[in-house]
Amino acid sequence: MLTAIKQKEWKDAADDCYYYYNKDDGRIVGQVNKIAFTKIFIAKIIHNHNDETFLGQFISCAFAQNAVELFWQMQDVTLIE
Repeated sequence: MLTAIKQKEWKDAADDCYYYYNKDDGRIVGQVNKIAFTKIFIAKIIHNHNDETFLGQFISCAFAQNAVELFWQMQDVTLIE
């Protein structure tokens, strides 16, 4: 059975923290935030019940957000039976 791909969107949560969430249910599926007082950003994926996978450290917010989006694009087209 094929399921519809959930639409996702970014939300700016202030202080260089951004949440990637499902538009239909509001569930947060990714997060990008700055490391303390540096200009380095961390990207992570949030699975199921607060299970987190770190994607890495990035030189800019845009690169970190792209990593999160790419992860979910690949997940959405992967067929697991």
